[in-house]
Amino acid sequence: MTISTKFKTLLAITLLGSSSAASAEESNGLAPEATAAQTELSFRDIPLLENAFIDTAPTDRNDGISVGELGIDGGSKDRVVALAREIADGKHGKYDSLLVAHKDKLLFESYYLRGRINLAHGQASATKAYTSLALGRAIQLGYLTMADLNKPLISFLDELDHSKLVEGAEKITLHKALTMHGGLNVDRERWEELEKNPAPLQGQGLVQTLLEHSGPIIDESQIYRYGNFNPNLVMAVIDAVVPGTAKDFIKKEILDKLGIANYSWDTHVSGLPQAGWMVSMTSRDMLKWGSVVLNEGKWNGEQFVPADYLAKATSGLVKPTEDWMPDTYRYGYFFYQAPMVVGDKSYNATFAWGGGGQRIIVVDELDLTIVITGHDREDQIMAQISNAVLPVFAKVSSGSDVRDEISKLKGPYLGQKPPGLTPEAFAPGIVSLKGWEYGGVFTPDTNEFYFLRRNEVSSKQEFVLFQHENNQWRESVVSPRVGQAFISPDGKIMHLGKRYKERRLSGWSEIKGLGSPFEEISIMRLTSSAKGTLVFDEFARDGNAVLRYSRLIEGKREAPKPLSKEINTGRSNAHPFIAPDESYILWDSKREGGYGNSDIYLSFRQQDGSWGEAINLGDKINTDAWEAAASVTPDGKYLFFNRNMGSDKYENVDIFWVDAQVIENLRPKM
Repeated sequence: MTISTKFKTLLAITLLGSSSAASAEESNGLAPEATAAQTELSFRDIPLLENAFIDTAPTDRNDGISVGELGIDGGSKDRVVALAREIADGKHGKYDSLLVAHKDKLLFESYYLRGRINLAHGQASATKAYTSLALGRAIQLGYLTMADLNKPLISFLDELDHSKLVEGAEKITLHKALTMHGGLNVDRERWEELEKNPAPLQGQGLVQTLLEHSGPIIDESQIYRYGNFNPNLVMAVIDAVVPGTAKDFIKKEILDKLGIANYSWDTHVSGLPQAGWMVSMTSRDMLKWGSVVLNEGKWNGEQFVPADYLAKATSGLVKPTEDWMPDTYRYGYFFYQAPMVVGDKSYNATFAWGGGGQRIIVVDELDLTIVITGHDREDQIMAQISNAVLPVFAKVSSGSDVRDEISKLKGPYLGQKPPGLTPEAFAPGIVSLKGWEYGGVFTPDTNEFYFLRRNEVSSKQEFVLFQHENNQWRESVVSPRVGQAFISPDGKIMHLGKRYKERRLSGWSEIKGLGSPFEEISIMRLTSSAKGTLVFDEFARDGNAVLRYSRLIEGKREAPKPLSKEINTGRSNAHPFIAPDESYILWDSKREGGYGNSDIYLSFRQQDGSWGEAINLGDKINTDAWEAAASVTPDGKYLFFNRNMGSDKYENVDIFWVDAQVIENLRPKM
């Protein structure tokens, strides 16, 4: 960018802005810098800027950050500048900087209050994310492996005296610590006393002391507890496995590689680097950490942390339970995930988060990295980012636009091209999205398609209907989740586990109960044959539930009975489907000889009325992921099932379909 263009950009902002958004720095394009004396002050003593600095064409400072111009290299400047003016006027709290990078180019840079371009800003708990990436760096360099994440943490610490450790100490793994599930229970007052004598706490002595003074590590204690020494446990492992010390490793293999020189990284009482807070760095350098996340673990084109580690670190592995965390937030390895809504679309955001407003936000789908620093107690800026920044880079469609696209779908099965013998995601971008969709079923006339979907904004499961009327498909949300739907072969009953609805001229009836003994069973999915035989599962936490059936005999419902051992073998037998003519049963199960997680199995009715051996549907249907909830469409043409596409927490489950000939191909020759 030329100096004249830069001047015009800044001048335009000055003319558009209020007095607080125009500054002496704007007139010559120089961002505010802290003096040498100011860099020695405590943060509270940094003088406040008289005027904010707002720049839509940041200067290239030869610091490893590529720059561009907002409005030319991406986005529209007006909404972002308007938000900057509001921050400058104090309308959204006390924030010190806001930077926006698109496709790894810094397009917008602003500083307020105590913010300076060359001043390392306190990171608070955003430091935890840096600790996570430091562990990833150790894996990348071969000092640990991905398999080590699930090994006892104490196995990496060879200076420990295991005879003195609390019961269950081996239950703490790196995975548990990284997700805040370590399970330590150390009395706070006792810990404060221990801190007064730091000598025994040095290095691995910290873990020794914690595991001597904690209560037993049991399943009940290994719940989400924010902090709770978990970051320190991770740092102790890093220190134990890397050459030299963790302090040297962080400097030489991370900060130096990223070109971060202007920082402070305090030392814990243990002598190890701080793992959860007390780190400072500049806003521009925070962008570099975000770039690693945005680029699947790469920095300047080279793998910096393993992509598979980063995928776990930034996945919603667990749900935080602290009441100060929003309900939509999820947690990975010291990183948060949450949906950010723009218009009618939700984008998944990954972010490091520290108290007072320290954030590195990465929105992968938009190639967007946002850095925020602040000292605001309420810290409500995320809503403003959703409202003002994301729309600039998102292709926002109105709700009517989405409905119009769905209404263009013509023909049966939402107008989708039928699959062959290789499964395909059903209606990608319409039904199968980057989220959780489950259990799709059609009515016999194929004019209604019901399934469950997790709302990415509220995190609640909802019952969704696609309906074909007047040669058009339309989408609606029927209700919150009321059970796993299955439509009876005659279309008259919608089964919902132990409950059901009846088809009437005006639509479906209110929900009714099947009554005893079904009410006493925790039924997940119940299906029925044309003869009225019910086949259903039972939820069991230990995986030892059985599949049962109940026939109609001379108009009377018999008591449920377990299916034969050919079906009720292995673990987690669930989600059955009985063919309308009762010639076969589909279900999912975990058993020997499978492909990994839960697989879909098939059993054919024998001539004597018994059930034949369980047949795995094969490697085109089943993978090492979770496959489940199979059913066949009322016309017998297609097999529908679910497959987990994401983490072991089932955050991304899609609905698949395949030609039902796969069943006939497995039918024994008579």
